[in-house]
Amino acid sequence: MFKKIVRTIVNLFFVLILAIAALLYVDDGGDFDTDMPPTVQRDSDEGQTLDPEAIGPERGQNLAGPSPFDDRSLVEAENAVNWSSGTGFAIAADGVWLTAKHVTRGCDRLGILNEDGRVAVQARPVYASELADVAIFRTEGGPPPLALDLDESDIKIGTPAFHVGYPQGKPGEVTSRLIGRELMLTEGAWQGKEDTLAWAETSRSGNLMGTLGGLSGGPAFDRKGHVIGITIAENPRRGRIVTTSAASITAALSTAGIVPQGRPLVPTADLMSPKTARQLRADLKVVQVICLT
Repeated sequence: MFKKIVRTIVNLFFVLILAIAALLYVDDGGDFDTDMPPTVQRDSDEGQTLDPEAIGPERGQNLAGPSPFDDRSLVEAENAVNWSSGTGFAIAADGVWLTAKHVTRGCDRLGILNEDGRVAVQARPVYASELADVAIFRTEGGPPPLALDLDESDIKIGTPAFHVGYPQGKPGEVTSRLIGRELMLTEGAWQGKEDTLAWAETSRSGNLMGTLGGLSGGPAFDRKGHVIGITIAENPRRGRIVTTSAASITAALSTAGIVPQGRPLVPTADLMSPKTARQLRADLKVVQVICLT
C-alpha cells in the first residue's frame, strides 16, 4: 500500500511539472527571414504543381484597419550584397519597376537576368521608402506593366494571393490566404515600424523546398489579376508570408511622383498556376533582380 501511495504521488508531481511547463511556454512567433541567396541557381519549372483547393475560401470578414492589437514581428534588415538575388515587377511602360527595399538597398547598380542567368539589362535604383520595405528602379524602356489594386476596402480575411518570383534564385510561386494585419518592427540596416499583411502559405511549386528567400520584391496577385502587395518576408516556422500594405505602396509612389499603369491579368480558372507564372516571367513583367553594387 505504501509503495502504491508513493507511485501515485510521483505520478501527480510529474503531471504537475508538465502542466507548469506548458503554461510557461510562449510562442513569440519567431523572426522573419528576409535573407537572399548569394548565388544564382537555375532549375526547370516544368512539372510544378499548385493545389488550387488549398487556397481556401474567403471568410466574409473585412480586413480591419491597423490596430494596436495587431500581431508584431521583428525583422533584422540587411543591405543587399554583390550578386544577391530578389524579384521585381513592371508597373509603368517606360521602364518603372517595384521591388522590396532590402533587394536594392546598398546597390548603385542592378541587373536583370535572362534565362541563362546572365545580366541582360542594367537598371538603377531611383527611390527607396523611408517608412516601408518598398523601392523603385528604372530601366531604359520596359514591358507592358502590371495593374495595381491599392484599395483594401474590399479585401476579406481568407482572401487568396498568388506570389510569383525567383525564390532561391530560381523560378517559383506560392499561394496563400490572408490572416490579417501585422506590425513589422525592423532593426539592423534600418529601423522602423511598418503596417504589413500576413498570409498563411497554402501551396507552392512542386520542386520548391525550404526558404523563399529571393521571392522578396515579387508581386502578390489577387484572383482578379491585380497586384495587391509586394512580397517582403517569410516566417518559415509559422508558415507565413508577409506583404506590404496598399498604403505603403501608395505613399511610395506618391512621394516618388510615379503614376502606375497597366492592365490586370485576364482572370481564368487557372490564373493562380505555374502556367501563369511562366508567362509573366517570359513576358519580363516579373524579373529576377541582382545587386551589382
